Amino acid sequence: MSPVDPGETGGEPSLSGSSVDFGPSPDDPLAARLFPPLPGTVKWGLERTSRLLAGVGHPLRTTPILHVGGTNGKGTVAWLWAGILQEAGLRVGLYTSPDLISFRERILVEGRPLSDLALEAAADELRPLLLREEPSRFEAATALAFLALERARVEVAVVEVGLGGRLDATNVVEPLVTAITNVGLEHRSFLGRDLTTIAGEKAGILKPGVAAYTTAREADVLDVLTREAATLGAPLIRVPEPSGTLAMEGITVSVPTRRWGRLELTSPLVGRHHFSNVALAVRSLEGLPPRIAVGAEEIRRGVAGVRIPGRFQVEREGERLWILDVAHNAAAAEAMASTLDRVAAPRPRVGVVGILADKDHAAVLSRLAPALDVAVLTIPSGIHSSRVWNPHEARTALPSEMEVHVEPDVGRAVDLARELMNDGATGVVTGSFRLVGEVLKVMGRVPPQALPPSSDFE
Repeated sequence: MSPVDPGETGGEPSLSGSSVDFGPSPDDPLAARLFPPLPGTVKWGLERTSRLLAGVGHPLRTTPILHVGGTNGKGTVAWLWAGILQEAGLRVGLYTSPDLISFRERILVEGRPLSDLALEAAADELRPLLLREEPSRFEAATALAFLALERARVEVAVVEVGLGGRLDATNVVEPLVTAITNVGLEHRSFLGRDLTTIAGEKAGILKPGVAAYTTAREADVLDVLTREAATLGAPLIRVPEPSGTLAMEGITVSVPTRRWGRLELTSPLVGRHHFSNVALAVRSLEGLPPRIAVGAEEIRRGVAGVRIPGRFQVEREGERLWILDVAHNAAAAEAMASTLDRVAAPRPRVGVVGILADKDHAAVLSRLAPALDVAVLTIPSGIHSSRVWNPHEARTALPSEMEVHVEPDVGRAVDLARELMNDGATGVVTGSFRLVGEVLKVMGRVPPQALPPSSDFE
């Protein structure tokens, strides 16, 4: 990996939009220990991240990297890559965002968080540079992740784009393989008002000569990706959705590949949208050089073993069924609603929904509504005031005949949902990463990736 010349970033997007950065929450106790007070604003450009990494010896510069961007599913593809490569015997570092509960979730090695001591040591090394450069929180988090993974001696790193692509802090990498999932209307105040503009930002992670794989379907989006790939001399491979079956226990898919033939794969991930995510993760591994050997059996085991907190996560409380999913934009909400119906999640379904103000909450609610019988609208805590939505106003996006409650406190919203659920009913928690994480804490179901490891792991 080597830093990209800041002069090649092409300037800032024309829309300034909201000022909120997508780095770790300043209310996270671990993040507060790791980082000095930093600007909570988006800072476009790669130059600060490049200088931070140069100041600590260019961590991960010689490490093989896989880079994934897109609108929905990029985190899932990253987790699948990591799971497969770990099955192939490699020590894999994974950097994703955002987190559900704790910053430590964003940086994993072999599927486990690093010790807080290891993170603090990397933070101490980086701190003088952070004070000098004053990067955004996400830029600081990215630099810390790269340094911590380097110190953990990973053999390959999987990196998920944070926001957009072209000017995202992670785009300093020179990967072996690039993947772009779908491209939808998201973060329009940051990335642009239409699909082609947003696609241009996503296409910014393509690199000269580096094979790129995509599951994008829209003609306008594919035109943008194809033109950018041709300009860079980057082979662009379209990955079609494979055939498969879907159940509450997960999916089975049949993925045709050039290297391993047709692979029959099972995954505990739930939802038809994961057909494409699995296919993209698997097919893009064909772009790796021979020195990173991955076999069909490693792929089968890797895909079968990946469980991602907060992605149609199924939990039970006695006779009650709970489903928690970070459906934070319209496309994800539509996919979740479809999945609830396809797996016949029992009715009545009571939704606990909390959406951030910078999302198109009307579109999200309108897509969720047919799959819910009752909605409890709430406000995720620990977020910047500019991202707090008004659930009283938002409820107008739901059908007038639908039973709707507003309970700003998340804990009380969950209690209210329990009261509204009879035995055999389904509770659905969705709308934002922050809400799902908060409800997992309320339910006592904190994922292990959010907990400090039981022993030092470096």
